[in-house]
Amino acid sequence: GVVLAGPGMVGKTRVSRRLRSPWRSLSDDATLIVREPAGPYWAHPWPTWSRFLFGGPGGRWDVQCAVPLRGLFFLAQDEQDWAEPVGAGKATTLLVKSAEQILAARQRGLEVEEVRRLRLRRFDNICALAKAVPCFELHVSLNGSFWEDMERVLEDKGAQ
Repeated sequence: GVVLAGPGMVGKTRVSRRLRSPWRSLSDDATLIVREPAGPYWAHPWPTWSRFLFGGPGGRWDVQCAVPLRGLFFLAQDEQDWAEPVGAGKATTLLVKSAEQILAARQRGLEVEEVRRLRLRRFDNICALAKAVPCFELHVSLNGSFWEDMERVLEDKGAQ
């Protein structure tokens, strides 16, 4: 499994809907990433927010149906499809931004010291994740086959 991450309006939902077999989208808004105590990271699909907010149709997600996490892809809109590895430092920065976007509302009402403690713990977890899982910047066009670039860079990382 892979996570396609990025800020709002970058095209996560659009990209998720364009995936072709054997790829399949398990979620298009959020993913819970969990690490086994001494092992790999797993990606758990999380419900699509828009289906539950503002009178959406709702639905059900099997959040216990996890897949081993093979890569993190940070989306960028472009005229051509291409992917390139990013280092742990840049990946950490991008993951912190993604986590803040998702978790900002959850921190409201907490004491300043509690928010600080949670942010430090999250940062430590993000640093470990960025070191352990291959991270890439994925440039996506409106009509290209971006999943082929994902497969290529994942194969290249696996060969190293």
